[in-house]
Amino acid sequence: KRGEDFFDGDRNCGYGGFKYDGRWKKIAKKIVQEYKLVEKSKILQLGCEKGFLLNDLMDIHPNLELQGLETSEYAIRKSMDKIKKNILKVDNYLNLNFEDNYFDFVLGLGVIYVNNLTDGIRCISEIERVSNGKSFISLASYTKPEDYWLFKSWSVLGTTILKKEEWVKVLKHVKY
Repeated sequence: KRGEDFFDGDRNCGYGGFKYDGRWKKIAKKIVQEYKLVEKSKILQLGCEKGFLLNDLMDIHPNLELQGLETSEYAIRKSMDKIKKNILKVDNYLNLNFEDNYFDFVLGLGVIYVNNLTDGIRCISEIERVSNGKSFISLASYTKPEDYWLFKSWSVLGTTILKKEEWVKVLKHVKY
């Protein structure tokens, strides 16, 4: 359920303590530079958790239109005060309630591979639909069997773990 145990409980149940420590500041700067985001850019983060990255993006450009989506009520409740109003509770990321091409940048870290393959494809398609061509996603991939088993032993929620060339086929299929 991605509740307290997952975020702030023992590492065997999830993160093992998910606290703000500033590590997202460097990533926020790289995102702004790489994707040429400006003061009024519209950004969507799927699975924004406690809002750490959104917070650091807001520090760079206070007038960004930031929207976070999160499935965990606990994470939203424990999100950073400055960004809490920008986070919406959703059941999943399969039917995003936004217009086509609405966002200048969409970020999906760890939200695709926790689905079965069919829903992962739907999620990627939705990211493509609501973004104007700029997005970044993370996928669970491997090349060697030992990498597969390493991920399986590390991930609490990982469901769809494909070889890199298999993900390439999926991404071509959804025109990502």
